[in-house]
Amino acid sequence: MCWRAARWFCATRRKTCSAVSWYVVHILVNNWSVNLAAGHYAMKTPVLREVHVRMGARMGEFAGWELPIDYGSSVAEVRAVREAVGVFDVSHMGRLTIVGNNAAEGLQSLLTNDISVLEDGGGQYTLMTNDRGGVVDDLIVFRRSADEFQLVVNASNHDKDIAWLRDRMPKDVRIEDRTLHTVLFAVQGSSAKDVLADAGFENPYSLRRFHIADGTINRISVSVSRTGYTGEDGFEIECRKDDAEALWDIIMSVGSRFGIKPCGLAARDVLRTEAGLPLYGHEIDENISPVEAGLMRWVKLSKGEFCGRAAIATAAQSGTARRIMGIRMEGRFVPRSGDVVKCAEGDGKVTSGTFSPTLGCGIAMAFLPAESKIGSEVSVDIRGTERLGLIVELPFYSRKNKPLEGNQNVS
Repeated sequence: MCWRAARWFCATRRKTCSAVSWYVVHILVNNWSVNLAAGHYAMKTPVLREVHVRMGARMGEFAGWELPIDYGSSVAEVRAVREAVGVFDVSHMGRLTIVGNNAAEGLQSLLTNDISVLEDGGGQYTLMTNDRGGVVDDLIVFRRSADEFQLVVNASNHDKDIAWLRDRMPKDVRIEDRTLHTVLFAVQGSSAKDVLADAGFENPYSLRRFHIADGTINRISVSVSRTGYTGEDGFEIECRKDDAEALWDIIMSVGSRFGIKPCGLAARDVLRTEAGLPLYGHEIDENISPVEAGLMRWVKLSKGEFCGRAAIATAAQSGTARRIMGIRMEGRFVPRSGDVVKCAEGDGKVTSGTFSPTLGCGIAMAFLPAESKIGSEVSVDIRGTERLGLIVELPFYSRKNKPLEGNQNVS
């Protein structure tokens, strides 16, 4: 049923779905089907839902939220971010504050990265893992002071993460959920810093990557971090929900001088896939180790004990049967999540796949046999037909080597 509904969705929106990754549509339709079957119709809606609709957004459900999928052309939105600047409403992402004398100690025992190296205002990407070494969630942690930290977690894991933390953090630590009281906008692209500067945020040029600072934009109190999920330079801006529309309008007004576009979930997914960034439930979940997911850069085994350390250390030493690798397709064929990949070393499976406007071809991340080699030819079963591709290094795209290779006229 889900795939029939997804095909209908794309057939009625051909222009949009030329770039919308099929598995995003599948996720949206599957979420709708599950809730429909369970009799659950209520969704969380972003504060600016009506603003998005007025701007032409097509709305869909993801992780219990009604979110903009696109604003007419996800390809144009991808290009805006790659070439200039785009803005996303990512208020569905969970925003938690962890406060207490033992907050640092508690987080250090649950997260794979080493938060002891953080200064006030510093942040890092990290994982929260279970005893088996599987990934409970991937998240960003910021240190605001010695006894206060802020987490940005996946919307799909919001409730689970809070329960996980409450069960395992020291009892004197308080967990505050800001998610429904604030909004979060992601301004992404090479001109993002210019937009923030012209909007009045004090010296965004000096804010270091993975750092956060408080300030104002046109007298609106904001917290701004130099982070994102697109592979481009960018910032994520949090403010009180009462200031949401005013802040959005400022960003759009100032950004118009730099070619800003509002961007939806589809473009965000294409951008993160091009950048080789994992999506929870695809490249990582509670049964996937950071070793096989290629995320050991953010696991500090030397820092001491943390939940899952023994299992991860064992996997790192003995190796795993599979690992995440990139596949670049020949032509415009688009792999989908779950498609079977055949290579010389055995079969694998696509975890994420989309058409890349930047590269002008289909791309995929896939779990392949660990012995698979970069440059090897593979075939991907796309709707019953074998299509050829090459195993490539991740990421597919890096802003360090910026030239666009794709068809500039894709719509």
